[in-house]
Amino acid sequence: MANRSKATFLAVYDYGQGGIWTLIDAASPEEIQRRFPELKVVTERPEWMTDTEFARIERSRHFDIDSATGWLLNLKQQP
Repeated sequence: MANRSKATFLAVYDYGQGGIWTLIDAASPEEIQRRFPELKVVTERPEWMTDTEFARIERSRHFDIDSATGWLLNLKQQP
């Protein structure tokens, strides 16, 4: 879907003993939940997440919901 308004949302994949944090550009948190029910969208950055850690996530795991690649695409393909 081209030319639609998106915002960036922070989300986490909780695998039981920790979590993998990601940023996803999407129209809404609900869109993320529909497409990636494995993820939990969080409304506030956790206190422990430093600016340095946030910047690392932004560089390494920042995705557009309409063009999932890499880690996010692999997550979607798991049973």
